[in-house]
Amino acid sequence: MGTLEQMPSSWNEYIGTVLSDSGHVSRSAIYGISDSRKWASSAGFDVTSDEVRSLVVGFTDPSRLWKDGVHLGGRKYTCTRSESSLIVGRESADGNGCVIFRCCKCLVIGTHEGEAHPGGCYSVVTKLGEYLKEHGI
Repeated sequence: MGTLEQMPSSWNEYIGTVLSDSGHVSRSAIYGISDSRKWASSAGFDVTSDEVRSLVVGFTDPSRLWKDGVHLGGRKYTCTRSESSLIVGRESADGNGCVIFRCCKCLVIGTHEGEAHPGGCYSVVTKLGEYLKEHGI
């Protein structure tokens, strides 16, 4: 990820330049917390407003995520980690996974599939999330 002085100026640039171009994130999106609206996403990666609302609730009460899993774009991930600002999920069959970071006003969502490394996805999503959170976003 670039230095803070080099951060992108549009939400779509965050998806492309910071997340996708890292090589660690297969699909990504940024959604508003208050209204579940999409700010930006990778082509073809659409998380439903119900899925976003479920994630927002899951940050304060993860019991449903532990029981029913994390749902993103019609895919189900087993919840493997849940904290006040972070949710991590994994598909048991193929090892694909997701990382969701809660900022002040938005969720940063990233998935890793195939050759993308889970640790790299985790690192890139959390660094962007921490940056946005520090700036009140």
